[in-house]
Amino acid sequence: MFAEISKTPVFKGFKTSEIIQLLNTTHYQIRSYEAESVIAFSGEICDSLYLLLKGSIRGEMCNYNEKNIVVSEIHAPDTFAEAFLFADKNKLLINIIANTDTKILVIYKEDFLRLLNRNMKILDNYLNIISNRFVIVTEKIHFLMIKTIKGKLANYILNLGKENMGKTSFKLGKTHKELATLFGITRPALTRNLLKLKNDGLLEIKNKEIKIIEKEKLIQLLA
Repeated sequence: MFAEISKTPVFKGFKTSEIIQLLNTTHYQIRSYEAESVIAFSGEICDSLYLLLKGSIRGEMCNYNEKNIVVSEIHAPDTFAEAFLFADKNKLLINIIANTDTKILVIYKEDFLRLLNRNMKILDNYLNIISNRFVIVTEKIHFLMIKTIKGKLANYILNLGKENMGKTSFKLGKTHKELATLFGITRPALTRNLLKLKNDGLLEIKNKEIKIIEKEKLIQLLA
């Protein structure tokens, strides 16, 4: 277990022996959830730091059309809900759901605050986590400002292209159903717009892999 904890960003740079020593004087819990279990509901008070040791989770919110929109996905090893912990309004704004069977380490706020006061490296790691999460939220806002489905797809595919720099083609990374949930649209609408990009000659889709043909035209769809 401590080897898993050492991989989380909170304990980045710590030896397993150091983590054992720190947690021996800190109250914590290990919780396990089955796939599709609700870990926390929107509106609940966030009074703990959550370290995802195993599996993946997603944050969902329901829009006015009662469609569930995935606003974030987090894979172990990582933290989640950390930005709410010390906020004045520390109620969760999303439902947190397990994508897979998960294992989570929970440290209550008062105990984590003592860790922050005792160890400068943990404080530095925590500030780094918060800053990185702010960057992700900013990128998410940019994504939501793109009005058309084709634009959202173009943005997603261009980002995949950056991640797979040097490759002539790459996998979409998510199923059509998962992408539809991410975009807050129906699966047929997602598939229809993806095929439109292909038929317009902007993409090539073969053997479940994507190849960008007209990068500049994809970029134009972001406007």
